[in-house]
Formats: sequence, C-alpha cells, structure tokens
Amino acid sequence: MSELTVLMSVYNGMKYLPGAVESILNQEVADFELLIVNDGSTDGSGDYLDRLKDRRVRVIHQANGGLSSALNRGIEICRTPLLARMDADDLSLPGRLEKQMQFLQAHPAITVVGTQITNITPRGSIGYSPPLPCRHESIHRHLLAGRHALCHGSLMFRTDALRRIGGYRVEDVGEDMDLYLRLCESCRAANLDQVLYAYRIHPDSINSRSSRRCRLHYDHARQNARCRARGRSEIPFEQFLARQKHKPRWRRWADRMDEFAFGQYRKAICEILDRRRIGGRIRLAFSACCSPSRTWGRLLRTLSGTGVTL
Repeated sequence: MSELTVLMSVYNGMKYLPGAVESILNQEVADFELLIVNDGSTDGSGDYLDRLKDRRVRVIHQANGGLSSALNRGIEICRTPLLARMDADDLSLPGRLEKQMQFLQAHPAITVVGTQITNITPRGSIGYSPPLPCRHESIHRHLLAGRHALCHGSLMFRTDALRRIGGYRVEDVGEDMDLYLRLCESCRAANLDQVLYAYRIHPDSINSRSSRRCRLHYDHARQNARCRARGRSEIPFEQFLARQKHKPRWRRWADRMDEFAFGQYRKAICEILDRRRIGGRIRLAFSACCSPSRTWGRLLRTLSGTGVTL
C-alpha cells in the first residue's frame, strides 16, 4: 500500500494545470496517489483531468466551494499516512517527494516539512526567492511576526496531525496561516534547505487578486495565536474586522501602501526574471519607496540566499 497522497485542488486552472500534474507524475517516487479535487471548474480543467490515464491519479469533482472546502475533502478521503500539497499553477522540481519522505522517515518528531522555493513567471522564467527558515523555532517565530516561513504548495504532512487539528478552518483566502500556526503549536515543522518547488507569480493567483483579504486573514490568524498563547478565547473574524476600522487613519494608510508595494514587488521580480531589467528595477525602487522596511527586507533575504546582484 502506498504511504503518500499528493493533494491538489483546481478551480479554472487549465493554463498551468498540465505542467503541475506532469511535475508530480514525473517524480522519482513511483508509489503514490495524486488526488485532484476539481472545485467546480468551467474552463476545461475537469475534462483534462478525466482524460488522464495514469493509474496513480484519482479525480474528485465537486461544486465550487472554495480552496479550504476542496482541501478538507481531500484530507477526509486520504488513505495514506503522508499527505503532500501541490498547487495547480506551480511546479514540483525533481526529487521533491522522495527527499521529503526520507526526511520525515528520519525525523519522526517532525510533522510537516516544506522546501526552499524559487519563483517562476507566467513566461516560465525561474529565479530569486527569499530563503525560508529551516528549524521549527525560527519558522514559528517568523509566522508570528507575519513573515514568510512556509510555502503551502511545497508542504508534506503526517495526515493524522492534519485531522487532529480539524484541517482548514478559514473558508476564504489566507487559509494557510491559520493552519500553520495551529500546527506549530502542537507539532514541529521544518523546511529542507534545498530548492525543490517552483512558486508561480502571476496576476490571476489568489495572492495577486485578493491581497487585502489575504492579509486580513493572516493578521486575524496571528491575533488568535496570541490569544491561545495567553489562554484567552479566539476573536471571531467579524469582531476582528470591526476593530480594524478603529485603527488610526495613518495606520490604515500605511497598511494600504504596504499591500500596494507588495504587488509592485511581485511585478518587479517577474519583469527582472523575464529580462525586462530596467523596468523591473524602476518598479522595485518604487516599491521600496512605498514600503521601505518590507521591500528591502524581502530583497535582502532574497539576495542572501541566492548571491544574486540585481
């Protein structure tokens, strides 16, 4: 019996879906199940999935219910002790699944392991991404501070741990931060020090289309983590939103500028990777002016991990 399920959810992702599927089916590990939940796609993704003949692929079709709903269904029907995530617009690089399985087998105290990532543009150019922390304590500290510490699509979990904490709770964008923090409170996390996953930056991604809502859910998850650490009740999202309206005007303006700067930073990286370096550097400088601390922090982490000079 296989020990691994790779769980992918897709909603109207036909543009990049074949590449994502092939990157999993071409892994060195041969014995696994690729469980794909088609979340009500209307762009031909479902037809493509139904044409796949590989015995390792199992396709579930459901009405559109959102990413968390699709992933929770996958967790529910998973039949293996290990479950790896895969996003339908990204690529798993050679050796990813094998190395993560070997790591979990060698480190029974670790419950979830990710990898270092590289960015990939819509044109297929690959390059820079800030290095992610590898040790549990550093990962947890980065998450609580609102910094990038785990890449959702690169993760491999012990399935029983996901079920113990109740899977995904956020029925909107930003579902991953709440899951990470609850896992880190009861389990141990790690990242491999190797780049084994390509994360695609494109204008149709959830992070690009819904950056403000994603940030609100991230901030809410961090607030609730602090409440749990102090033995207090969690704050409902509606109550958290109401509190945001009472922030000082300058703080709300700064938050909006940071969101705008993040979008410009992502576009700049795409332009630089696609050899539109002059425009990319100008946009990167503009992003840094809009949100100096965050933009330069991201850039310095990127350069420290790659040795690249822009």
